[in-house]
Amino acid sequence: MCEYVWTLYDNPAATPAVLGPGRRSNIIPFYANTNIDAFRDAKRLAPFNMKVLLIGNYVPDGQTSMLAFKRILERELPHVGCELRVLTPPRRVLHVPTSSRLWKWLGYVDKFILFLPTLARQLRWADVVHVADHSNGMYIPWVKNKPNVITCHDVIAVQAAKGMVDGWNVGWTGRLFQRLIVKGLAAADLVACVSDLTKRELLGLGLADKSRVTVVLNGLNDDFRPVPAEEAQALISRFGISTQDKYLMHVGWDLARKNRRKVLETFIALQARAAASGKPAPVDQLLFVGPELVPEMAELAREHGVADRVKTVMGVTHAELRALYASATALLFPSLQEGFGWPVIEAQACGCPVITSDVAPMNEIGGEGAVYADPNDAEAMAAAIEDAAPRFEQMRAQGIENASHYTAQRMASNYVATYRRVLDERKTSR
Repeated sequence: MCEYVWTLYDNPAATPAVLGPGRRSNIIPFYANTNIDAFRDAKRLAPFNMKVLLIGNYVPDGQTSMLAFKRILERELPHVGCELRVLTPPRRVLHVPTSSRLWKWLGYVDKFILFLPTLARQLRWADVVHVADHSNGMYIPWVKNKPNVITCHDVIAVQAAKGMVDGWNVGWTGRLFQRLIVKGLAAADLVACVSDLTKRELLGLGLADKSRVTVVLNGLNDDFRPVPAEEAQALISRFGISTQDKYLMHVGWDLARKNRRKVLETFIALQARAAASGKPAPVDQLLFVGPELVPEMAELAREHGVADRVKTVMGVTHAELRALYASATALLFPSLQEGFGWPVIEAQACGCPVITSDVAPMNEIGGEGAVYADPNDAEAMAAAIEDAAPRFEQMRAQGIENASHYTAQRMASNYVATYRRVLDERKTSR
């Protein structure tokens, strides 16, 4: 199976038969907003009714942030002069539980074989194609006859496939698919990176020519804003949390680069420092929005007597997440590696003070409304939180101001500029 997929994507022109009749796809058509003022604003950047084919991610893969990114474009592009169709690989043969050894392989069939006829048919309609996630870079060779843009969110998986990420061992199928992704990035008309860091790392790996790489900063992927205390309390009470509680918050999965253990160690350090000084700690609870603690972390919390003050919550709705951000004393986000770092601006937009890693891209996007510290040093992060505590209210205001620069509308307008660029370049090259 994997060898067949590789052959198919390594030389699309050699396998035209795959683009024969296919089943009905889950295309979602969106048409340009009829608001004339919105169109006038957009005309500076885009032709009227530019037809954009947006290729999104396979929903069963559960890539939450990529699905959110697609939703931004899905919602905003029609307001900036685009007629939009969203195309995602439908689930056709994947009908086994996630625990099955066939899960991955049947997903490959849906994404990389059965999806191609639908993609070919819809391609004829489009003026420009936007592949919304670099992990779908293998689609680029199939859309090369149209002007195209691909968004690169990070190059972490490519680095891992090259043995550059400690503790992440990539199997042979993973390395093969990273080769396909790299080939797609190299072939795209334009690669839009979500941060300056991602651009630097992409160019550092030699994945694309500098002249075909740009930066389009992410916008907030939903309505993040401060929430009044009474409204927030109604939303977060089911987690056993009150708006009066002083809790430190972390949002993220249990990946090594998310650095959740250092979050716990920082909380422990804060309690120890408070006990030694005789002063109350800035926070007395720790909330992980994400999976349960791994056994080693649960044991560490018990050893230091804080297990009863550490909570984990999952299945959080957007409204609940917004309320949790708005009610938190602070967000601690000591990630070691990100493509953008959405939780930083999500929290800021809700008026939550942010303490994050003094590494890019976090220290590029957080602005003056965030405090930066060494993500490998729990004591340093604890000290940073203590030092920042007296000006948390000031940080709330600064954070809201900083987050206001990362709007979905601005992001969509910037993507329209990339579409215009690749269209113009195709015209001049004829």
